[in-house]
Amino acid sequence: MGCSDAARLWLEISLARGARPAAWISLALGSSLEEIAGMLESETERERLSRILARRIEPPDRRLVEEQLGRIEKENWGLVSLSDESYPLPLREIPDPPPVLFYAGELAALAGPSICIVGSRRSSRRGLINASNIARELSDLGIHVVSGLARGIDGAAHEGALSGGGGTSAVLGCGVDVVYPTEHLALVERIVEHGCVLSEFPLGTPPLRYNFPRRNRILSGLSLGVVVVEADVGSGAMGTAQWACDQNREVFAVPGPIDYPGSRGPHRLIRDGATLVESAGDIVAAFPRLGGSGTERGTLAGAAAPESFSDEERAMLSALDVDPKHIDELLQFCHIPPAVALPLLLDLEMRGIVVSCGGGTFALASPPEKSDKR
Repeated sequence: MGCSDAARLWLEISLARGARPAAWISLALGSSLEEIAGMLESETERERLSRILARRIEPPDRRLVEEQLGRIEKENWGLVSLSDESYPLPLREIPDPPPVLFYAGELAALAGPSICIVGSRRSSRRGLINASNIARELSDLGIHVVSGLARGIDGAAHEGALSGGGGTSAVLGCGVDVVYPTEHLALVERIVEHGCVLSEFPLGTPPLRYNFPRRNRILSGLSLGVVVVEADVGSGAMGTAQWACDQNREVFAVPGPIDYPGSRGPHRLIRDGATLVESAGDIVAAFPRLGGSGTERGTLAGAAAPESFSDEERAMLSALDVDPKHIDELLQFCHIPPAVALPLLLDLEMRGIVVSCGGGTFALASPPEKSDKR
């Protein structure tokens, strides 16, 4: 993949110490990249830069610059800069775009409409299913799904998008050569085949905690809108939603049980004006140019038509949810004898409607979808 001459210059400039990327971007509006890079090499000119930017400017680490460029060429990473036509267009529009992006995969995957899905690392089964289903629906509609590769909701969103007809991309809080969390190595390999993995941080950068809040502005900046699925009020997902507001992007939230801590973030967003989401159709409806006004909703995801269920099966399904319930609780609710209930649950599991979650607990394989008569 490699990089352009402009990207090489931007890398050198961005690795100079003392100024934030926005300062260099502002300076580049009135000076060429070659002029700025030349100024960084001269002590006298660096002092002048320090006065202009009101910060002490240190030269870039020449060894680090050469190491990064060498690895990009040798290991086939990509580097794109603000001066390159292939730089993602939506990201150019935000107030503080990264001057350079390291990437693996196909950057062109981000050329079409994208939606960001984020949420809690400590997610419920309900949240994982919702994130995966919404991502799959968006992917089937040709909408690219962007997320942060974290455990929980992010991973489910990537998996859901990959199971659909489109692709997905991951924005990292570390170098693109660093897989974090490590258990997502296989997922990263699949993402690179159907999208890209990208980061503003140099190769080899570890997943430092303070990198992630800054990373989140790229998640929202690449996207038409941000969907939050389960999040604490002070979480990174809520920070991404705030970035979306600041960048004039749409904000969406998936509601959840009122007694579940992960519902607090989405519920606050909804109170503050975010669009409530039950399916991808609610997202598409916010963007008329995407050509959608909502998707059709069936009855029970992955299940047979309601009339094919016996009375006992209907009673059991009405007691079940996507969150696991113990067999004792189910029996108490639906008043079915154990001798009938256990074979019934096994049959529903064989048909892919119910899953056994261990410890005598069972859950619906996927959420029941509400029929839409509109």
